[in-house]
Amino acid sequence: MVQSFRRRRSNLLCAVSLLCLGTSGVAFAQDSAPAADSAAGQDGEIVVTGIRASQARAIEVKRDASSVVDAISAEDIGKLPDVTISDSLQRITGVQIRRDAGEGAAINIRGLPQVTTLLNGEAYLGANSITTIQPNFNDIPSQLFSGADVIKSTTADLLNAGITGTVNLRTRRPFDLKRGLTLAATAEASYGDKTKSWDPNVNGLIGWQNDRVGFIVSAAYSDLNLSNSHNGIQEGYGAALHNEGLADATSCGGFSPQAPGCTAATRPRGTPVAGGIDVNGDGDANDTFIVPQGFTAWNRITQRQRLGVNGSFQAKLNDALSFTADGFYTRQTQYNRTAGIQMQNVNWQAAEFVPLKSQDTGATSGGYHVNTTQVYQYDLGNFDSYSETYKWKSESQNYNAELRFDNGGKFRATLRGLYGKATQNQDQSYLQFSVSNGIQWQPGGIGHYPAALGGGRAFNPGGYTVNTLAGVNSLRATVDYTGDEPSFTLPTQLTSLLGNAANYALKTMSSEDNYRRRADLKVGRFDAEYDVSDTFNITGGVRYSDRSVDNYQFERVAPVYAGQGASNAAGCLVKWKAFDVSVNDKTCSAGDGTRFYTAGLTRKATDPVFNGQVKPYNLPGSGLPAVYVLDPHTMDNAAAFQNGFYPNEQEHLNPGASYDVGIKQWSGYFQLNFKELELGGISVRGNGGLRVINTKLDIRQNVVGGPLPYGLSNQDGGDLRTQRNFTDFLPAFNLAFDFTPKLRLRLAYARTMTLLNLDQWGGGLTPGYAIDTSTGLFRVTGGSQAGNPQLDPWRADNLDASVEYYIGRASMISLAAFYIDVQSFIQNGIIYRSDLPDNDGVVRNRTVPINTLVQGGGGTLKGIEASWKQSLGDIGFMPTFLRDFGYDLNFTYSPSSTGDRDLAGQEIPFQDNSKYQANAALYYQAHGLQARVAWNYRSKRAVQSNFVNGLTGSELYQAPTNYVDASISYDVTPNFTIYGQGQNLTGEYEKYYIVYPNERAYNNIYERRFMAGVRAKF
Repeated sequence: MVQSFRRRRSNLLCAVSLLCLGTSGVAFAQDSAPAADSAAGQDGEIVVTGIRASQARAIEVKRDASSVVDAISAEDIGKLPDVTISDSLQRITGVQIRRDAGEGAAINIRGLPQVTTLLNGEAYLGANSITTIQPNFNDIPSQLFSGADVIKSTTADLLNAGITGTVNLRTRRPFDLKRGLTLAATAEASYGDKTKSWDPNVNGLIGWQNDRVGFIVSAAYSDLNLSNSHNGIQEGYGAALHNEGLADATSCGGFSPQAPGCTAATRPRGTPVAGGIDVNGDGDANDTFIVPQGFTAWNRITQRQRLGVNGSFQAKLNDALSFTADGFYTRQTQYNRTAGIQMQNVNWQAAEFVPLKSQDTGATSGGYHVNTTQVYQYDLGNFDSYSETYKWKSESQNYNAELRFDNGGKFRATLRGLYGKATQNQDQSYLQFSVSNGIQWQPGGIGHYPAALGGGRAFNPGGYTVNTLAGVNSLRATVDYTGDEPSFTLPTQLTSLLGNAANYALKTMSSEDNYRRRADLKVGRFDAEYDVSDTFNITGGVRYSDRSVDNYQFERVAPVYAGQGASNAAGCLVKWKAFDVSVNDKTCSAGDGTRFYTAGLTRKATDPVFNGQVKPYNLPGSGLPAVYVLDPHTMDNAAAFQNGFYPNEQEHLNPGASYDVGIKQWSGYFQLNFKELELGGISVRGNGGLRVINTKLDIRQNVVGGPLPYGLSNQDGGDLRTQRNFTDFLPAFNLAFDFTPKLRLRLAYARTMTLLNLDQWGGGLTPGYAIDTSTGLFRVTGGSQAGNPQLDPWRADNLDASVEYYIGRASMISLAAFYIDVQSFIQNGIIYRSDLPDNDGVVRNRTVPINTLVQGGGGTLKGIEASWKQSLGDIGFMPTFLRDFGYDLNFTYSPSSTGDRDLAGQEIPFQDNSKYQANAALYYQAHGLQARVAWNYRSKRAVQSNFVNGLTGSELYQAPTNYVDASISYDVTPNFTIYGQGQNLTGEYEKYYIVYPNERAYNNIYERRFMAGVRAKF
């Protein structure tokens, strides 16, 4: 007894030591810790839990599957291997994830995002994927699941399959539990090294069953604050290309503006040489440079208040009939609260810097050598601080009722009905301060207002003068991007202003990108199977589904100057309540006969209206001093905040982003299954069948009408309704050859079809505008056309082959190859238009880029997946001290090609697909102690095509990433476990670049997170 206690105490001390080691930042790592080696069940039954048991159950799922499947399994009640579902799924070969605020969110399978999500084998409607096919699981508590399957080769009876894979989420049901009463609960606190706050996470389960009837209710709640910072190029504003040729370099938007019409901004830079201006000092004028619109640095805290409830009831009505009912509910309120700075060009995408350090890439464009830039010396334009708050309120409900007939005979049948409902509301609020004097926006920097508002008001008399007016006297600011993150060197005239809130003036307020999404889903399904013999079985069924989605997008607009000089008695509607906007449009104007009024009423940051909520923030950029920003919490209620400054705001429809889509599908299948068929002494089992799916689409788009002034979305030109009908015949075959009880070969073929994201059918054209400060005109600068109702769905032919060797209960080796011939797909592209009007309705024939979707004619994906799960205890000759260790290794090789090449001549892969991915996990489990270290690697991925306006092949990439996580737990008693976890222990973050690694774009910076908790189970 004493020896047993000492051994456990030693293990506990070891556990504490390892946890402390992890929290000190050592590059060891996480996944989740389990609960116990085993617990004694009723009648001597042993219920095995923990890492090793989780690995064994995942292997069992793969071995018993009728197709190519990989799985994850919970280590204990409420405990998947990782913090989120997506983080756990990334440990599976072929699965790649994207992160949101450091947590795993959207997933790809074998390079494509067209992944269908199922809940207990049938359709699932999630609030984060109302309009998309690609799953995003960050609103779903992982603690509610017993596991998840990744189905890579489909079967005919899988009537809702993805193009390259399907994720089936499995919840617990009463008959999964031991007989009698089961209680489980977990309480956890998590801590981020940047947010520096302790956040709660609790979950619990109660279940009971007596072999005839049972129920389960489980729930999970968390309130997390996650750091998600950013620095670099302001990616939403893009970049342009400017060269050293005389015409471009001396234009108003060039490196050395000297052309007539911009004499006030004359800033001769560089050295005149034959043919132009040498701006990089190499003695010639044959270079061209990527010119970002601006640089930014911001801190964002993402708060997620997450609730999930799962309930299940099962009953054996008689010896032949059983009934199952499930309900799954999720609710999440998320805030993204951002405080940051923008250092932007005054003229849109103008070359307001000279490259102090650059490099010739060897590529050319328009006869000029394309250069990357590492050090930018700016003539200081706009330097602003801003705060922005996004709020999402998401809710989903999924209900399932299932009646199964099985009297032990040859015939079995299932009748199933589902109903799903989901909503998501997004609200945005934005406020911007400037420390300039504002003379670039209004004459003399004086805003013009009605006498009732005090008349003329100076913006910021002590502020600095921007480059387009200061000319040769411009302040100089340098951005050094030779390292992984940008370093700013700012002029003392600017830094002295930034340290005092009284030097900041309100420039812009707005609320845009708001939406209301609603969806519901109804499914009815009947399946039957009949045993022809002990070897052959036939199955068949029919399915009907009806999904409808309504997406309403809007901005909040204010009726300004009603009864105070507006030409419309109700006021002029303005989206950008800004100092740089004059209410001067012919459709609605406001003024007093001497000047037009300024749309945004400026105030100092110290004005009492801000209630002392303007505070200093330290931002992620070397050389940046603390800057004053409105606390983003102030804008949690966007409508109330905006109305507090501009009463009676209205919702104005964005027609290009609003639509309705209805999808009705009739499906049927027939499948032949067989097992233990002898072929040359080899046992063969498998299935083959045909799915037939008829799809009816009913799409309502809003016709985008003419432009409206003051930043409003274009007019709604009425409805455009498109109805389509198509039928797909989709064969599927799966064979498994058992050469020995441990060695299996699988072969599979399937034709697959997956619907598009609904905005890809329903979305319309949304132009983008930016102000030309020399004229006050909002020019069209580009736009996006999100949808095309004539696009075809994704279709592909899939081939799979895998070899599986089962070493022991928790050990196996597998090697798989796949080939996917994508016959029709959708890809992002850019078209150029010169027929779009500026915001005043006049077409000036400027060519601007439109991001849109185009139908791809075909492409291929192929790859190899290798996996080795090993419990050293499954190896008989292993020394005793090693038998409690194990590992899980896998590697995925998945090259792809869109058929295009980037500027460097490299093949551009499918967007979001990494060529290489690897996982390695090492674990220990014995005497109540469990520890695990896990590593994930993903090679570079393509993010966006033609990032630079006018430069074909300017692909935006994300650099390779390495994430390390760790977990440890100790069973104090058979019923109580203490545990700790560490996530992103090495502080990895995402680095983005444009074609060449030294043309750095921006970084997403995440934090390390640590969790500690206690788990109880009875």
